[in-house]
Amino acid sequence: HYFDIGPIVEALGSYGTLGMEPGTSLAHSGLLGAATRNEWQQKSRLYHITRMNNNASRRIWSKLLNFFAVLFGVVAMAAISSGPGQEEGVAPNVTFPSNSTFFYDVPQEEVSPMCNVNFGNNNGSNATSSLTSPVKYLADYIFLTHITYIRIDSVQPYLDTWFGEGEAFLDEDVIPIFREAHPDLPSAASFQLVTFSDNSAVVCIRGSKSYFDFLVSARLWYAASLFQLVQSAMPFGFLFDALVGFCVSRLSDIEASSMKQVSYYVETTAFVDYLRKSGKYTTVTITGHSLGGGLALITGAQTQTPAIVVSAPSAVMGHSAVTPDISLDDIKRYTYAVIPQRDIVSHLGGEHINSANIKCRNPMTCHREDRSLCELMYTCGNVKRPVYCECVRKFGYPEPTAVDGSGTSFDALCEAL
Repeated sequence: HYFDIGPIVEALGSYGTLGMEPGTSLAHSGLLGAATRNEWQQKSRLYHITRMNNNASRRIWSKLLNFFAVLFGVVAMAAISSGPGQEEGVAPNVTFPSNSTFFYDVPQEEVSPMCNVNFGNNNGSNATSSLTSPVKYLADYIFLTHITYIRIDSVQPYLDTWFGEGEAFLDEDVIPIFREAHPDLPSAASFQLVTFSDNSAVVCIRGSKSYFDFLVSARLWYAASLFQLVQSAMPFGFLFDALVGFCVSRLSDIEASSMKQVSYYVETTAFVDYLRKSGKYTTVTITGHSLGGGLALITGAQTQTPAIVVSAPSAVMGHSAVTPDISLDDIKRYTYAVIPQRDIVSHLGGEHINSANIKCRNPMTCHREDRSLCELMYTCGNVKRPVYCECVRKFGYPEPTAVDGSGTSFDALCEAL
């Protein structure tokens, strides 16, 4: 029955004596005179009120959210302190033997159609390469993603080794000229332009390398990844595709103005538009790895330019969250993704519409672009490009065959380097 606790507590000095036998002494005076902790918990309305917010699952989630908040703060502070564009390229970490006549020999009938990629619009005017272009294989684009991570002075020798001398050229002048002509654009993205003997060009966008890169990547894809996780945990979650797309778009709208100031794709999209309007190139294609691949997908769809990427998050779920937004039709028409087995990043942001799945033998290296390049060369076989030592010595692939029949050992040549 209902009673007013106020007068009773005022008269007794404590409600700890309620229900106690006369003459029983009070214990645990710190608990407002309750005889036992159990009695305190039973009689205290305050305890029951606070207990609603103090169950085990709530404590676990609170600690988890606090952990991610602290982690995000640490990454943000590190990003601010390091700043964009301060990370320089590193020394090359792939080594070609001096005798570059080793190839993986796979019978032509066993070669996957994905090994030779050349897609564009229906009339072919936007194809990835011309018939005379040195860029002939899917592995060529993966190689071009790799050169974005190495020192600039090492890039041209690598291009000569891979494509042959006089076929591919690193253009170091066009990007500074573009940035000087567009001082209002953020210039934090890291990308390079490689031109070819047929006057085609490939824009190569680097993946995450500095703390600032990781922070930008998280801000671009966190909304899509969050709702993707929720949707995957829901029964019949695929029925909510339209709702998820709407939520991702609205969540991104909240910080659209600030996002545009730090989003790398703003600059890469403007750069690709700049190249296409210049009229200097027969075709323009985009490639990238990881974050660079995600930016390439967005830029490709925004500019309607073919983009071939590896280990990149998808732009499908967040297609309406970028400015200007992109259509699923443009993503389908102009983008192609290489997805290594067990690579988590490739599955963020939804499933890619056009993709090629490749194997990964070591889960710890599935996201690495140099390992994906080895896999493509080993799988495709007909790729007439030099195999580098790390495919065998670091990633455990079989030794390639010497096409000159000299019997020279690939491992012996690599050991001598």
